[in-house]
Amino acid sequence: MRAVSHSPLAKMAVIGPAAFLTSLGIGIIGLGLLLVVMDVYGASPAQIGWFGAVWSTCYFIGCMALAKLVAMLRARTAMAFMLTASVAIFGLFLIFPGMWQAFAAYGLYGFLTAFFWPPMMGWLSKSLEGKALSKATSWFSFSWSFGGVLSPYVAGLLSERGKFLPIWVAMAVFGLNAVFVLTSRLWLSDPDEAVSSAAAQPTDGQEDRSTPLRYPAWLGVVLIYMVMGVILNVFPVFARGELGLSESRVGFLLTVRAVATAFGFVVLSRWHGWQFKRLAIPGLSLLAAASLAFLAFQMEPLGFGLGFTVAGLVMAMVYNNSLFYATSGALDRDKRANTHEALLTAGQVLGSVAGGLMYQDLSMPLVFAGLAGLLGIGAAMQLGMLRR
Repeated sequence: MRAVSHSPLAKMAVIGPAAFLTSLGIGIIGLGLLLVVMDVYGASPAQIGWFGAVWSTCYFIGCMALAKLVAMLRARTAMAFMLTASVAIFGLFLIFPGMWQAFAAYGLYGFLTAFFWPPMMGWLSKSLEGKALSKATSWFSFSWSFGGVLSPYVAGLLSERGKFLPIWVAMAVFGLNAVFVLTSRLWLSDPDEAVSSAAAQPTDGQEDRSTPLRYPAWLGVVLIYMVMGVILNVFPVFARGELGLSESRVGFLLTVRAVATAFGFVVLSRWHGWQFKRLAIPGLSLLAAASLAFLAFQMEPLGFGLGFTVAGLVMAMVYNNSLFYATSGALDRDKRANTHEALLTAGQVLGSVAGGLMYQDLSMPLVFAGLAGLLGIGAAMQLGMLRR
């Protein structure tokens, strides 16, 4: 029997598990496929950087190109389409494997991921403000970040047992999630999921109360995702080639970062004192810069684990800032969530491509040092925005 939700937070019973499972599948396929193109097809560091950027670039394009189409669908319809399409895409790759087939499959999958995250976040933020919005965004963020906690280590272990095994497991996760999303309609109906004919306008009698703090927060999310692009796509090449770490140990180091991010989201779900604290925005960029400067002098796994812990905590706070300030008080929340996703994806593209090229031509310490300097410049720009 289907119940109609009367609590604006009841939808989290669907959004939380769906975000966790999707993030788990994305993380497994991301590291698993990267190890395939690196170990099976012998991709160079620059090619690895471009490979990491393929998903992000195509996702960015998808967020822009598919925005109107996605807005015409109910959130769960769009989400289920992305999940089932991903199973089909990687099933075809397993039938016709190869390096360029991997690039094509990863790109198409990234493009179609625009059917998942933006509509989910638009659905999540509807009817919520203040502490309720902060609580929902924090628990949503914890759900997907917890999937990121498990996925790198799982992908590393699976890859040691069979290079293509992570792809099979990710397909199973996506398929299970599609079934969950579709069957959730049998027990939960939420009026917030209703398709709107257009973004709400002030002529509806509503007043837009969005905050300009979203602009420095958006700059921050671009910068921290540049760091994530390097950590997720370039660091594994360095760790395997120069540090001599196994797939599972590389996955464990990436898991350390994910644990810190998940812990940060748990804290933010309970502590709301950070809201509208203006100087916290550039302060986080400076803290990230310090962690990258520390990483520039590391050559031992323990040091990378410590640096990744700080970077993971900062990522949680910066991500939450961006999503909260984007949607708080806004009428066009779907559009704002879409912008948030597009910007963080642009940062990941820049980090992955530039980091891969710099690592191939220079060294990993110089990549980290360059990121530290860029974050310092970003903090100064954020201060300038706040003064205006």
